[in-house]
Amino acid sequence: MTYRTSHPRYKHSGAGIAHRTSLLALRFLFLFATCCLLSTAAISAEWPMFMKDAVHSSHSNESLALPLKNKWVFRTNGPIYSSPVVAEKRVFIGSYDTYLYAFNADSGALLWKFKTGGPILSTPSVSESTVYFGSKDGWIYAVEAKEGKLLWKYETGGKLLTSPLVAEGTLYIGSNDYYLYAIGAKDGKLLWRAKQVDYKYGGLYASPVYWEGIVYTAAKSGIINALDAKSGARIWTHRTVSAIYSSPVINNGNFYIATYNRFLLALDAKKGTWGWQSELGEWPYSSPTIVKDSIYIGLKNGIVKSFDIKDGKFKKEYKFPDELNSTMAVLKDSIALVGCEDGGLYAVHLEKNEVVLQYMTNGGIHSSPAIANGMVYVGSKDGFVYAFGQ
Repeated sequence: MTYRTSHPRYKHSGAGIAHRTSLLALRFLFLFATCCLLSTAAISAEWPMFMKDAVHSSHSNESLALPLKNKWVFRTNGPIYSSPVVAEKRVFIGSYDTYLYAFNADSGALLWKFKTGGPILSTPSVSESTVYFGSKDGWIYAVEAKEGKLLWKYETGGKLLTSPLVAEGTLYIGSNDYYLYAIGAKDGKLLWRAKQVDYKYGGLYASPVYWEGIVYTAAKSGIINALDAKSGARIWTHRTVSAIYSSPVINNGNFYIATYNRFLLALDAKKGTWGWQSELGEWPYSSPTIVKDSIYIGLKNGIVKSFDIKDGKFKKEYKFPDELNSTMAVLKDSIALVGCEDGGLYAVHLEKNEVVLQYMTNGGIHSSPAIANGMVYVGSKDGFVYAFGQ
Protein backbone atom coordinates (compact mmCIF):
# COMPACT_ATOMS: atom_id res chain seq x y z
CA MET A 1 0.00 0.00 0.00
CA THR A 2 1.15 3.55 -0.60
CA TYR A 3 0.05 6.69 1.15
CA ARG A 4 0.42 10.16 -0.33
CA THR A 5 -0.69 13.61 0.66
CA SER A 6 -1.08 15.03 -2.83
CA HIS A 7 -2.18 13.92 -6.28
CA PRO A 8 -1.00 15.13 -9.71
CA ARG A 9 -4.46 15.60 -11.16
CA TYR A 10 -5.95 18.01 -8.61
CA LYS A 11 -7.84 20.83 -10.32
CA HIS A 12 -10.24 23.57 -9.35
CA SER A 13 -12.99 24.52 -11.74
CA GLY A 14 -15.35 27.47 -11.58
CA ALA A 15 -17.80 27.26 -14.43
CA GLY A 16 -21.39 28.21 -15.02
CA ILE A 17 -24.04 25.71 -16.07
CA ALA A 18 -26.46 27.11 -18.59
CA HIS A 19 -29.85 25.54 -17.92
CA ARG A 20 -33.34 25.50 -19.36
CA THR A 21 -36.06 22.89 -19.77
CA SER A 22 -34.23 21.15 -22.65
CA LEU A 23 -30.79 19.50 -22.66
CA LEU A 24 -28.19 21.90 -21.26
CA ALA A 25 -24.44 21.97 -21.63
CA LEU A 26 -21.89 22.39 -18.87
CA ARG A 27 -19.29 25.04 -19.54
CA PHE A 28 -16.10 24.53 -17.63
CA LEU A 29 -13.48 27.18 -16.91
CA PHE A 30 -10.63 25.70 -14.89
CA LEU A 31 -9.12 27.87 -12.19
CA PHE A 32 -5.63 27.24 -10.92
CA ALA A 33 -5.56 28.97 -7.56
CA THR A 34 -2.80 28.96 -4.99
CA CYS A 35 -4.48 30.69 -2.09
CA CYS A 36 -8.24 30.93 -2.46
CA LEU A 37 -9.43 29.20 0.69
CA LEU A 38 -12.17 30.85 2.70
CA SER A 39 -13.26 30.35 6.27
CA THR A 40 -15.77 27.60 7.05
CA ALA A 41 -18.74 27.42 9.31
CA ALA A 42 -18.77 23.65 9.37
CA ILE A 43 -20.65 21.94 12.16
CA SER A 44 -19.19 18.73 13.51
CA ALA A 45 -21.14 15.81 12.11
CA GLU A 46 -20.87 12.18 11.08
CA TRP A 47 -21.88 10.22 8.01
CA PRO A 48 -22.23 6.70 9.45
CA MET A 49 -24.00 4.82 6.64
CA PHE A 50 -24.88 4.88 2.94
CA MET A 51 -26.56 8.20 2.12
CA LYS A 52 -25.92 9.26 5.74
CA ASP A 53 -28.98 7.95 7.60
CA ALA A 54 -31.80 5.42 7.77
CA VAL A 55 -34.07 7.38 5.39
CA HIS A 56 -31.25 8.09 2.89
CA SER A 57 -31.37 11.86 3.20
CA SER A 58 -27.81 12.25 1.82
CA HIS A 59 -27.89 15.75 3.28
CA SER A 60 -25.32 17.39 5.54
CA ASN A 61 -25.90 20.22 8.01
CA GLU A 62 -22.44 21.55 7.17
CA SER A 63 -21.61 24.55 5.03
CA LEU A 64 -18.17 24.48 3.41
CA ALA A 65 -16.48 27.34 1.59
CA LEU A 66 -15.20 26.10 -1.76
CA PRO A 67 -12.80 25.36 -3.34
CA LEU A 68 -11.25 22.70 -1.12
CA LYS A 69 -7.76 21.20 -0.97
CA ASN A 70 -6.93 17.59 -1.54
CA LYS A 71 -5.83 16.71 2.01
CA TRP A 72 -4.88 13.07 1.52
CA VAL A 73 -5.27 10.04 -0.72
CA PHE A 74 -4.74 6.34 -0.07
CA ARG A 75 -4.27 3.64 -2.68
CA THR A 76 -5.93 0.25 -2.27
CA ASN A 77 -5.20 -2.74 -4.51
CA GLY A 78 -8.47 -2.69 -6.42
CA PRO A 79 -11.18 -0.41 -7.82
CA ILE A 80 -13.54 1.15 -5.28
CA TYR A 81 -17.32 0.96 -5.70
CA SER A 82 -18.13 1.14 -1.98
CA SER A 83 -18.96 4.56 -0.55
CA PRO A 84 -17.09 5.97 2.45
CA VAL A 85 -18.72 6.40 5.85
CA VAL A 86 -17.41 8.54 8.69
CA ALA A 87 -17.80 7.93 12.41
CA GLU A 88 -15.70 8.42 15.54
CA LYS A 89 -13.11 10.43 13.56
CA ARG A 90 -12.51 7.46 11.27
CA VAL A 91 -13.28 6.78 7.61
CA PHE A 92 -14.38 3.27 6.60
CA ILE A 93 -14.61 2.01 3.02
CA GLY A 94 -14.49 -1.29 1.13
CA SER A 95 -12.41 -2.15 -1.93
CA TYR A 96 -12.62 -4.71 -4.70
CA ASP A 97 -9.36 -6.07 -3.32
CA THR A 98 -11.49 -7.84 -0.61
CA TYR A 99 -10.44 -5.54 2.26
CA LEU A 100 -12.40 -3.12 4.42
CA TYR A 101 -10.18 -0.15 5.32
CA ALA A 102 -10.20 2.19 8.31
CA PHE A 103 -8.37 5.53 8.20
CA ASN A 104 -7.77 8.47 10.47
CA ALA A 105 -10.30 10.97 9.08
CA ASP A 106 -7.92 13.95 9.34
CA SER A 107 -4.59 12.52 8.22
CA GLY A 108 -5.54 9.50 6.12
CA ALA A 109 -3.23 7.26 8.14
CA LEU A 110 -4.22 3.60 7.80
CA LEU A 111 -5.55 2.34 11.14
CA TRP A 112 -6.39 -1.21 10.10
CA LYS A 113 -7.72 -3.33 7.27
CA PHE A 114 -9.94 -6.41 7.42
CA LYS A 115 -9.85 -9.15 4.79
CA THR A 116 -12.93 -10.99 3.52
CA GLY A 117 -13.36 -13.78 1.01
CA GLY A 118 -14.60 -11.58 -1.82
CA PRO A 119 -14.70 -8.06 -3.26
CA ILE A 120 -16.52 -5.46 -1.14
CA LEU A 121 -19.02 -3.30 -3.02
CA SER A 122 -21.20 -2.82 0.05
CA THR A 123 -21.01 0.49 1.90
CA PRO A 124 -20.40 -0.03 5.65
CA SER A 125 -22.70 1.08 8.44
CA VAL A 126 -21.32 2.20 11.82
CA SER A 127 -23.27 1.97 15.06
CA GLU A 128 -22.07 1.94 18.68
CA SER A 129 -18.40 1.54 17.75
CA THR A 130 -19.08 -1.41 15.44
CA VAL A 131 -18.68 -1.49 11.65
CA TYR A 132 -21.12 -3.66 9.69
CA PHE A 133 -20.69 -4.56 6.02
CA GLY A 134 -21.29 -7.25 3.43
CA SER A 135 -18.98 -8.94 0.93
CA LYS A 136 -19.48 -10.73 -2.37
CA ASP A 137 -18.40 -13.86 -0.47
CA GLY A 138 -21.97 -13.89 0.95
CA TRP A 139 -21.03 -13.07 4.55
CA ILE A 140 -22.18 -10.18 6.75
CA TYR A 141 -19.38 -8.95 9.02
CA ALA A 142 -19.35 -7.00 12.28
CA VAL A 143 -15.93 -5.68 13.36
CA GLU A 144 -14.71 -3.29 16.05
CA ALA A 145 -14.42 0.27 14.77
CA LYS A 146 -11.27 0.94 16.82
CA GLU A 147 -9.09 -2.05 15.94
CA GLY A 148 -10.92 -4.02 13.24
CA LYS A 149 -11.35 -7.14 15.37
CA LEU A 150 -14.06 -9.53 14.17
CA LEU A 151 -17.05 -9.60 16.52
CA TRP A 152 -19.31 -11.88 14.49
CA LYS A 153 -20.17 -12.90 10.96
CA TYR A 154 -23.27 -14.38 9.37
CA GLU A 155 -23.48 -16.29 6.10
CA THR A 156 -26.31 -15.62 3.64
CA GLY A 157 -27.09 -17.68 0.57
CA GLY A 158 -25.94 -15.14 -2.02
CA LYS A 159 -23.57 -12.33 -2.86
CA LEU A 160 -23.96 -9.14 -0.82
CA LEU A 161 -24.03 -6.09 -3.07
CA THR A 162 -26.30 -3.86 -1.01
CA SER A 163 -25.42 -1.75 2.03
CA PRO A 164 -26.50 -2.61 5.58
CA LEU A 165 -28.68 -0.39 7.72
CA VAL A 166 -28.69 -0.46 11.53
CA ALA A 167 -31.77 0.81 13.36
CA GLU A 168 -32.87 0.23 16.96
CA GLY A 169 -30.39 -2.57 17.54
CA THR A 170 -31.14 -4.51 14.36
CA LEU A 171 -29.11 -4.82 11.17
CA TYR A 172 -31.03 -5.03 7.88
CA ILE A 173 -29.38 -6.08 4.61
CA GLY A 174 -30.49 -7.63 1.33
CA SER A 175 -28.71 -10.58 -0.28
CA ASN A 176 -28.75 -11.91 -3.83
CA ASP A 177 -30.39 -15.05 -2.47
CA TYR A 178 -33.59 -12.90 -2.64
CA TYR A 179 -33.88 -12.48 1.13
CA LEU A 180 -33.84 -9.39 3.32
CA TYR A 181 -32.14 -10.30 6.60
CA ALA A 182 -32.82 -8.83 10.05
CA ILE A 183 -29.98 -9.67 12.42
CA GLY A 184 -29.27 -8.69 16.01
CA ALA A 185 -26.57 -6.04 15.80
CA LYS A 186 -24.95 -7.11 19.07
CA ASP A 187 -24.82 -10.90 18.72
CA GLY A 188 -25.23 -11.58 14.99
CA LYS A 189 -28.25 -13.86 15.52
CA LEU A 190 -30.92 -14.09 12.85
CA LEU A 191 -34.18 -12.45 13.96
CA TRP A 192 -36.06 -13.02 10.71
CA ARG A 193 -35.65 -13.07 6.98
CA ALA A 194 -38.18 -12.21 4.29
CA LYS A 195 -38.05 -13.50 0.74
CA GLN A 196 -38.48 -10.90 -1.97
CA VAL A 197 -40.74 -12.50 -4.57
CA ASP A 198 -38.98 -13.05 -7.88
CA TYR A 199 -41.34 -13.00 -10.84
CA LYS A 200 -39.14 -11.51 -13.55
CA TYR A 201 -35.61 -10.73 -12.42
CA GLY A 202 -33.53 -11.85 -9.43
CA GLY A 203 -31.45 -10.42 -6.64
CA LEU A 204 -31.28 -7.35 -4.45
CA TYR A 205 -29.20 -4.35 -5.47
CA ALA A 206 -31.05 -1.51 -3.73
CA SER A 207 -30.18 -0.83 -0.09
CA PRO A 208 -33.05 -0.78 2.46
CA VAL A 209 -34.44 2.26 4.24
CA TYR A 210 -36.09 2.44 7.68
CA TRP A 211 -38.79 4.77 8.98
CA GLU A 212 -41.11 4.61 11.98
CA GLY A 213 -40.84 0.87 12.60
CA ILE A 214 -40.98 -0.10 8.93
CA VAL A 215 -38.12 -1.36 6.76
CA TYR A 216 -38.49 -0.92 3.01
CA THR A 217 -36.86 -2.96 0.25
CA ALA A 218 -36.81 -2.78 -3.53
CA ALA A 219 -35.81 -5.89 -5.49
CA LYS A 220 -34.41 -6.30 -8.98
CA SER A 221 -37.71 -8.06 -9.67
CA GLY A 222 -39.34 -4.63 -9.52
CA ILE A 223 -41.26 -5.39 -6.31
CA ILE A 224 -41.22 -2.90 -3.43
CA ASN A 225 -42.03 -4.23 0.03
CA ALA A 226 -42.78 -2.43 3.29
CA LEU A 227 -42.11 -4.82 6.19
CA ASP A 228 -42.70 -4.65 9.91
CA ALA A 229 -39.22 -4.09 11.30
CA LYS A 230 -39.73 -6.37 14.30
CA SER A 231 -41.39 -9.37 12.63
CA GLY A 232 -40.75 -9.05 8.89
CA ALA A 233 -44.49 -9.22 8.17
CA ARG A 234 -45.51 -7.45 4.97
CA ILE A 235 -47.41 -4.19 5.45
CA TRP A 236 -47.77 -3.38 1.77
CA THR A 237 -46.35 -4.42 -1.60
CA HIS A 238 -46.10 -2.43 -4.82
CA ARG A 239 -45.19 -4.06 -8.13
CA THR A 240 -43.48 -2.04 -10.82
CA VAL A 241 -42.93 -3.37 -14.33
CA SER A 242 -39.18 -2.90 -14.27
CA ALA A 243 -35.98 -3.92 -12.50
CA ILE A 244 -34.75 -1.67 -9.68
CA TYR A 245 -31.09 -0.90 -8.96
CA SER A 246 -31.50 2.54 -7.40
CA SER A 247 -32.00 2.73 -3.62
CA PRO A 248 -35.13 4.36 -2.16
CA VAL A 249 -35.49 7.58 -0.16
CA ILE A 250 -38.10 8.57 2.42
CA ASN A 251 -39.01 12.18 3.03
CA ASN A 252 -41.96 13.74 4.85
CA GLY A 253 -43.93 10.48 4.89
CA ASN A 254 -43.37 9.69 1.22
CA PHE A 255 -41.35 6.93 -0.45
CA TYR A 256 -39.38 7.76 -3.62
CA ILE A 257 -37.59 5.37 -5.98
CA ALA A 258 -36.32 5.27 -9.56
CA THR A 259 -36.80 2.26 -11.84
CA TYR A 260 -34.85 0.78 -14.74
CA ASN A 261 -37.65 1.58 -17.19
CA ARG A 262 -36.84 5.27 -16.70
CA PHE A 263 -39.44 6.42 -14.18
CA LEU A 264 -39.28 8.17 -10.83
CA LEU A 265 -42.06 7.06 -8.46
CA ALA A 266 -43.62 8.59 -5.35
CA LEU A 267 -45.71 6.48 -2.93
CA ASP A 268 -47.25 7.04 0.47
CA ALA A 269 -44.72 5.44 2.86
CA LYS A 270 -47.35 4.20 5.33
CA LYS A 271 -49.96 2.85 2.94
CA GLY A 272 -48.10 2.25 -0.31
CA THR A 273 -50.74 4.20 -2.22
CA TRP A 274 -49.89 5.97 -5.45
CA GLY A 275 -48.52 9.51 -5.39
CA TRP A 276 -47.06 10.45 -8.77
CA GLN A 277 -44.81 9.18 -11.56
CA SER A 278 -42.37 11.14 -13.72
CA GLU A 279 -40.52 10.03 -16.82
CA LEU A 280 -36.72 10.24 -16.60
CA GLY A 281 -35.77 9.64 -20.24
CA GLU A 282 -32.80 7.44 -19.25
CA TRP A 283 -32.23 4.68 -16.73
CA PRO A 284 -30.89 5.47 -13.27
CA TYR A 285 -28.27 3.65 -11.21
CA SER A 286 -27.80 6.35 -8.59
CA SER A 287 -30.43 7.15 -5.95
CA PRO A 288 -32.67 10.23 -5.64
CA THR A 289 -31.67 13.12 -3.38
CA ILE A 290 -34.12 15.67 -1.96
CA VAL A 291 -33.16 19.33 -1.54
CA LYS A 292 -35.86 21.65 -0.20
CA ASP A 293 -38.84 21.38 -2.58
CA SER A 294 -37.03 19.45 -5.32
CA ILE A 295 -35.93 15.87 -5.90
CA TYR A 296 -32.77 15.26 -7.95
CA ILE A 297 -31.45 12.13 -9.64
CA GLY A 298 -28.40 11.40 -11.79
CA LEU A 299 -28.84 9.30 -14.93
CA LYS A 300 -26.73 7.04 -17.16
CA ASN A 301 -26.63 9.70 -19.90
CA GLY A 302 -24.83 12.12 -17.58
CA ILE A 303 -27.83 14.32 -16.82
CA VAL A 304 -29.09 15.26 -13.36
CA LYS A 305 -32.80 16.00 -13.50
CA SER A 306 -34.88 17.76 -10.87
CA PHE A 307 -38.61 17.49 -10.20
CA ASP A 308 -41.08 19.20 -7.91
CA ILE A 309 -41.35 17.11 -4.75
CA LYS A 310 -45.13 17.61 -4.50
CA ASP A 311 -46.35 16.61 -7.95
CA GLY A 312 -43.31 15.30 -9.84
CA LYS A 313 -43.37 18.12 -12.36
CA PHE A 314 -40.09 18.46 -14.25
CA LYS A 315 -38.04 21.51 -13.28
CA LYS A 316 -34.60 21.54 -14.89
CA GLU A 317 -31.55 19.47 -15.74
CA TYR A 318 -27.77 19.63 -15.63
CA LYS A 319 -25.49 17.93 -18.16
CA PHE A 320 -22.24 16.28 -17.07
CA PRO A 321 -19.46 14.87 -19.31
CA ASP A 322 -20.22 11.17 -18.68
CA GLU A 323 -22.45 8.66 -16.86
CA LEU A 324 -23.63 9.37 -13.32
CA ASN A 325 -23.51 6.29 -11.07
CA SER A 326 -22.71 8.18 -7.86
CA THR A 327 -25.47 9.53 -5.62
CA MET A 328 -25.33 13.21 -4.70
CA ALA A 329 -24.36 14.39 -1.23
CA VAL A 330 -25.70 17.85 -0.44
CA LEU A 331 -24.27 20.56 1.79
CA LYS A 332 -26.36 22.95 3.86
CA ASP A 333 -26.04 25.74 1.29
CA SER A 334 -27.46 23.68 -1.63
CA ILE A 335 -24.09 22.64 -3.02
CA ALA A 336 -24.28 19.09 -4.36
CA LEU A 337 -21.22 16.85 -4.59
CA VAL A 338 -21.39 14.05 -7.16
CA GLY A 339 -18.98 11.67 -8.86
CA CYS A 340 -18.94 11.14 -12.62
CA GLU A 341 -17.76 8.28 -14.83
CA ASP A 342 -15.21 10.64 -16.42
CA GLY A 343 -13.33 10.44 -13.11
CA GLY A 344 -14.44 13.83 -11.87
CA LEU A 345 -15.83 14.78 -8.48
CA TYR A 346 -18.03 17.82 -9.10
CA ALA A 347 -19.57 20.35 -6.74
CA VAL A 348 -22.61 22.06 -8.23
CA HIS A 349 -24.38 25.01 -6.64
CA LEU A 350 -27.98 24.02 -7.30
CA GLU A 351 -29.40 27.52 -6.89
CA LYS A 352 -26.70 29.50 -8.69
CA ASN A 353 -26.41 26.84 -11.40
CA GLU A 354 -22.66 26.71 -11.51
CA VAL A 355 -19.87 24.22 -10.97
CA VAL A 356 -17.75 25.46 -8.08
CA LEU A 357 -15.31 22.56 -7.81
CA GLN A 358 -13.91 19.88 -10.08
CA TYR A 359 -11.37 17.28 -9.06
CA MET A 360 -10.23 14.70 -11.61
CA THR A 361 -9.31 11.18 -10.51
CA ASN A 362 -7.91 8.47 -12.77
CA GLY A 363 -11.02 6.28 -12.76
CA GLY A 364 -14.78 6.52 -12.94
CA ILE A 365 -16.56 7.32 -9.69
CA HIS A 366 -19.38 5.00 -8.57
CA SER A 367 -18.73 5.75 -4.90
CA SER A 368 -21.04 8.35 -3.34
CA PRO A 369 -19.37 11.20 -1.41
CA ALA A 370 -19.55 11.50 2.38
CA ILE A 371 -19.37 14.83 4.24
CA ALA A 372 -18.23 15.09 7.85
CA ASN A 373 -16.38 17.54 10.11
CA GLY A 374 -15.42 19.95 7.35
CA MET A 375 -14.17 17.20 5.02
CA VAL A 376 -15.43 15.42 1.89
CA TYR A 377 -14.51 11.79 1.16
CA VAL A 378 -14.98 9.63 -1.94
CA GLY A 379 -13.57 6.51 -3.60
CA SER A 380 -12.67 5.98 -7.25
CA LYS A 381 -12.29 3.04 -9.60
CA ASP A 382 -8.62 4.04 -9.83
CA GLY A 383 -8.33 2.36 -6.41
CA PHE A 384 -7.76 5.54 -4.40
CA VAL A 385 -9.69 6.98 -1.48
CA TYR A 386 -9.72 10.81 -1.62
CA ALA A 387 -10.22 13.36 1.17
CA PHE A 388 -10.82 17.07 0.66
CA GLY A 389 -10.85 19.82 3.23
CA GLN A 390 -9.67 23.28 4.08
